[in-house]
Amino acid sequence: MAKKLFPNEDPIGQHIRYTQPPKDGSPNDMEIVGVVSRHRHDIQNDSVICRLFVPLSQGYSGQTYLHVRLDTQDRRAVVAFMPTLRQTLRELDSDLPLLQMVPYVDLMERSPNLWIVKLGATLFGAFGTIALLLAVVGVYGGKAYAVACRTREIGIRMALGAHRRDVFSLIMRQAAMQTALAVGIGLVLSLGAGRVLAKILYQVSPTDPLALVSASLVLASAALLACFLPARRATRVNPMTALRSG
Repeated sequence: MAKKLFPNEDPIGQHIRYTQPPKDGSPNDMEIVGVVSRHRHDIQNDSVICRLFVPLSQGYSGQTYLHVRLDTQDRRAVVAFMPTLRQTLRELDSDLPLLQMVPYVDLMERSPNLWIVKLGATLFGAFGTIALLLAVVGVYGGKAYAVACRTREIGIRMALGAHRRDVFSLIMRQAAMQTALAVGIGLVLSLGAGRVLAKILYQVSPTDPLALVSASLVLASAALLACFLPARRATRVNPMTALRSG
């Protein structure tokens, strides 16, 4: 709001007022005494929202929150500090109504917005697992069919002196090259899709290297595992049987 209302001057000391005066008779003319940094108010929406913070006497609200930040995130330590905080507030104002005092982590766990995000993450994880299993089955089927079509070729190689480990290395090397190509294409597509899904990601960047590398390793390992059994089966080809079948 400061950049929008005062783009070329210092907002400190300027006066602003509501378009419609407060109905409770609160002062409408307000002097700007500070500017806060940009921050998000909703984890599901990262758009910039203009906000105005006013003293409680100029804009009373029955729902007032006091946030106390400690140098620890241990829930037990936070709970242990609550009696001290409550006593301190009582000493400041004995008539101050303290309706509820809970650790912030408890509020986050009960937040409907975060619950929706967690549910979405769980569903994405479940669908991702199912898709990974289907991909492994598909890769296995395709590689097994490719090995079966090369039975005569494998038989000729073994008849000419190729060892079983040579056949195994050949199949796995080709599988590794195909997997590397597929993962590379997938990384490019994921960078494009990440921009679309950036708004629903929480504390994870769409270009987070750890997430991309981890996902790539999981997918590559699954693909190579799916190719392992067909490669093992190729080493058991009987050269004479393969030549006769051709």
